[in-house]
Amino acid sequence: MANEFVGRHVSINCGPVLGFFQGQITSVNSSNQAITIKDAFKNGVKCSCPEVTLVASDIVDLSMIDELMPNSTAPDTTSKPAPRQKEKQPNNSNTGKNQSKERKKGLQTASPQTMSPPRVTHSFREQRHPFVKDGRPQSGRQRIDSHSGLDDCFSIDQAELNEDFDFEKNLALFDKQSMYIVALLLSLLPFWLKCLIYVYRMPNKVKKHKTVAKYRHDENVLESKPTVYRQIVTNSSEKGVAEYYTDAGLVVPCISSSTHARICETAELMGISYTRQFEAFAISANLMALSVVGGSNRLHPRNAHQRPHIVVFTASHQLGAQAIATARHLANQNVQVEVFMDDFVKMHDYIQDELKLLTLTSARLINDVKDLPSTPVDLVIVAMEDGFSSFFRQHAWYKAATRWCSNTIAPIMCFCPPDDEDFKPKFNIKWSVCSILPQSLPESFGLVYLLDIGLPPKVFKQVGITYRSPFCSKSFIALHRNR
Repeated sequence: MANEFVGRHVSINCGPVLGFFQGQITSVNSSNQAITIKDAFKNGVKCSCPEVTLVASDIVDLSMIDELMPNSTAPDTTSKPAPRQKEKQPNNSNTGKNQSKERKKGLQTASPQTMSPPRVTHSFREQRHPFVKDGRPQSGRQRIDSHSGLDDCFSIDQAELNEDFDFEKNLALFDKQSMYIVALLLSLLPFWLKCLIYVYRMPNKVKKHKTVAKYRHDENVLESKPTVYRQIVTNSSEKGVAEYYTDAGLVVPCISSSTHARICETAELMGISYTRQFEAFAISANLMALSVVGGSNRLHPRNAHQRPHIVVFTASHQLGAQAIATARHLANQNVQVEVFMDDFVKMHDYIQDELKLLTLTSARLINDVKDLPSTPVDLVIVAMEDGFSSFFRQHAWYKAATRWCSNTIAPIMCFCPPDDEDFKPKFNIKWSVCSILPQSLPESFGLVYLLDIGLPPKVFKQVGITYRSPFCSKSFIALHRNR
């Protein structure tokens, strides 16, 4: 009886280790409890060997899949459910049932414990989804059903493919003569009449089209609270002073040099020492100077032969200490730095401390103008006057340094220029760098930038200023005199 299953297509579940096998039965060995299949697929992949033999101890479940194979010629051993009819079935139905029972016995003899008999009907899930068998998806080659709609998809009449497309017949449908006449008439019409015809034929929805607001990639689509652009408000004594505007439209009011000094003193009394303020100023000024000389394009391992060259002019005051700290940070970034400072007889302690730290770097300290470089440099930083040391203008070293700056072709960056009306620089300033809040500077001082030194709002509150940082995510921002 086992030989009757030869030629049938079968799907065998061998558990999670061996997986699923599909193929055509070539032999059933009842004594060894083994079944051999050819054209075998394992988990949907064609097996390299021509035949695969599986024993009953490896088989978890077995099912015939001839009903899923198109044009199958194998004998049908499964009995189909009888249709619902009022008439009685013929007498030969008993014979079919007996034969089905005998075949089931033969299959049970081949594998009495593990091999299950062929299924008679399909479940509702299998009838709706022909690619699912026994709750498991079938392999790629077994996902074929004679009723899967292949004929509907690929049933193309071969005669239609052999028939050539008639271009001349299709071209004759286009009335070129009438189109030429219309084009000729339109060319003779005056321009204003053409516009009138176009507007008359324009759909109403186009006429009533409203301009849709467009948003930038960094602009919020959803509406939020109204933006407050005046986030910094000075005290009443400084009303009427000039104002600057950031790129985002925020208003940054100006303060005087005395107010600037008072804010620094208040910060020092509240725990933010002058040394911390110098260091914060130097870090922000260092980043701005590096961006001016080329940034990462210049400071690159492949550009080690052309390091940026910067000259810093300073003096013995707080602004000079900030400039020396900036030169130290620039030297740490492999920038060739030269610091000019006159040999003062008496210097503040913070100046001496910054000069000691400067000696730890490759920066060169110059006391004579004659030792300044004669070749062009990339940037010149000037920090010789802080608004409280105008007497330096009468010194010889100040005049010599001013003369050298006026003769150089390098761009000049001025740190915290004083708002003194008597101060008129004798060299061209390209950038003026302020800290905390800017001073009111004329256009001759070039572009104005503001550095962030990290003072908290409570420091400004002690001075009578309502402050909210305008820097956002930057350490320095550009200021504009007009919106």
